[in-house]
Amino acid sequence: MGNESVVTLRVPKRVLKVLVTLIIVVASLATFWQLRTLLWKSDPDTVKTGLQPMNLTLVSLNGTTIILDQSDISQLEPFEYMGGYKTSAGYLRGIGNYTGIPLVTLCNLVGGINNDSSLRVTANDGYSMVYSYDQIMGRGFVTFDPATGDEVNQSQPLTSILAYYKDGLNLSLTEDGSLRLALLGSEGLLTEGHWWIKYVVRLDIRPSVSEWSLMLRGALVENMTRATFDSGVNEFCHGLNWTDSSDNTWTGMPLWLLVGRVDDGNVHETTSSVRAFNDTLALQGYTVKVTNSQGYSREFNSSRVMRSGNIILASGLNGAPLPEPYWPLRLVGSALSSDEMLINIVEIQIIFAES
Repeated sequence: MGNESVVTLRVPKRVLKVLVTLIIVVASLATFWQLRTLLWKSDPDTVKTGLQPMNLTLVSLNGTTIILDQSDISQLEPFEYMGGYKTSAGYLRGIGNYTGIPLVTLCNLVGGINNDSSLRVTANDGYSMVYSYDQIMGRGFVTFDPATGDEVNQSQPLTSILAYYKDGLNLSLTEDGSLRLALLGSEGLLTEGHWWIKYVVRLDIRPSVSEWSLMLRGALVENMTRATFDSGVNEFCHGLNWTDSSDNTWTGMPLWLLVGRVDDGNVHETTSSVRAFNDTLALQGYTVKVTNSQGYSREFNSSRVMRSGNIILASGLNGAPLPEPYWPLRLVGSALSSDEMLINIVEIQIIFAES
């Protein structure tokens, strides 16, 4: 016993500071969770769902309708992955980890969806997009690298959901609404922004849609999909209606807007001073050639097309997609003669004057 000695352990001040900091952080977290639990106990609705108020109307192909609120949606199996979108102006937006309910799950609540079906997704202001069966199943989307924005091929499937959380928090009611559409996957790839409808309030199962594309050729080349065209035709975007002498209503987009996507390097209008349609080039003069699937065409001088709301490329008739014999697109409008109202349009080409 007499040979025992006392060993003094000296802890550096830096280590002590780190230990004290860790103790404070742990104590703070414990206090936070205690307060959070108390708050949840004081609000039964928050305990039940954790979601902000929402209402979603689901309509089956035969018209059966159900309405879900936040409590109903909280009972459905959630899906969570990374995603985000690229705007038509080329900006990368909304990148994050989203949680929500797959569209397939929601469709199954009203009878399900198959190859003969499509889905119309509608926002609270009436804006809507139609998704094909393949798109509901996560196929057929253009994807982009989230770091560079460059187009890349996906190797893993995407899942289409109605999201209510981003990065673990409720969506912003002012920026997204309580529900918004999101396209997610394990690779975290981005998709085109027009698919990411926000403020979603309604899903309607409809008959299937036939896909088509429109080739635009000028200073740039673009193979525009049905979905991209439809997003522009929406009445809250660039859509126009024209009623003919037989009281038929044709819905479409002004021809000049499509010309403006490929007349120079600016694909989409970004500000009031930077506009997609190049007025200077139009005043200098070029020819707009519109061609159909049979090879017939009509040509228009740029001065005639320039910002005219009376030359419309229509994709709809009396509230439905164009039927045969007009499908997929037809030229209509009060500025055209009957001979100029070409049907089955597949290409628009700008022919610049030789310098």
